[in-house]
Order: sequence, then C-alpha cells, then structure tokens
Amino acid sequence: MPATYRQRVPRPIDARPGEPPPWLTRPRAERASVPVGRLRRAMGGWAASLPTGPVDSSVLVPVVERDGEAQLVFIRRSTALARDPGHIAFPGGHLEAAEQPLEAALREAQEEIGLDPGLVEVVGSFGVVRSPRRERVVPFVGLVTGHPAFVADDHEVAAILEVPAASLAADTTCWQERWGPIGADAGVSFFAGVPELADDLVWGLTAGIVWELLAAIFAEP
Repeated sequence: MPATYRQRVPRPIDARPGEPPPWLTRPRAERASVPVGRLRRAMGGWAASLPTGPVDSSVLVPVVERDGEAQLVFIRRSTALARDPGHIAFPGGHLEAAEQPLEAALREAQEEIGLDPGLVEVVGSFGVVRSPRRERVVPFVGLVTGHPAFVADDHEVAAILEVPAASLAADTTCWQERWGPIGADAGVSFFAGVPELADDLVWGLTAGIVWELLAAIFAEP
C-alpha cells in the first residue's frame, strides 16, 4: 500500500477508527473469489429498494465478468473538473429535466465510458443514499453483457479502472473512519492497496457504495 495517494482527503483532526468491515468475519478462502452469479444472487433482495422519493443524482455500478470473476468498473475523474477532480467514482451525474434515475445513470455511463445501455442488466439498487453534500443519490448495480471496450470521455474521465470485487474484500484493502462529534459522527469508508488501483484511493460516497455491495455479497449464506 503506498504511503501517499493520488486523491486528497479532507480528514478532520478528530477522525478516529470506525467499525471493521463485516465481511472480514468470513474465511479468506471464501472471499478469494466473487463470481458474477454470486453477486447477482446477493442483489436479488435489493430490487425492492428502487427509489420512490425525490432524487438529485444517480450512478451506475458497472460489473463485468473477467475470467469468471466479477469486476467493478470505476472512473478517475479528470483533474480539470471543478467538482471532485481526480476522485475515483462510478459513472453518473445529475438527473436532467423529466429524467428517471435509471435513465440518468445509463446515459451518464454511455457518455463517460461509452457503455451501450443495451448491454446493461440492472440487478438492483441500494435505494437513495446521501452524498457529503447532502444530495440524494441512487446507485444502480448493472451486469454488463460480453466484454465491451470502454472508451473514456476526454473531458470528464482521466482513466477507467476495473477492479476485482474479491480484491476489494481482502484483509488489508478496506477500512472505515468516524468523522464528527461522538454521537453525531458519520462513517467514512476507504479502499486502497489493490494492484489495479495502484496509488488511487477510493473513499467517500463511492467507497460507501462498494462497502454496501460487499456486505450484501458476503451476507449470503
């Protein structure tokens, strides 16, 4: 794990360790592989979490199969962007007028990484989550058919990263911190130290989504 990361984290001076990832109670051998079928089964119970209230933004969590393993597709945002420059994220953005959350997530994925919406099978959602800016965001998990060649948008995306879900569930790649006064603090998730990430750090809203996804996968009997 590198001593420094590409992304800057505005960590408060009162930050303290949070809860350990729940999946670390599972044997290492069980966490060493996450086939797409297992992810699909884990998301089956989340279909009812589709949003019914107001939504500001949505993101797509694209999942591709490589050598039998589920891999999550991230983007590194361009450093030229005014908002969250250089951060690791999932494709997504604000809803346009009269647009539904899923429509926005698929549109943004097509614009940012060239993903054809027709290749995406949405298998669930975690419902509405709150970003650090208190925006209402809906993450959709989508299985990508075949092996498409992703193409990064020149303006918004600096890099496209594919990371095995199993690697993100390893012993030393994830942690949580508590930010804010005790009793009113918030858990902030982090992932790093995965070869495919190199010196990139996944944190904040994106890491929180990954945390929920892995917790669902390894909660499965």
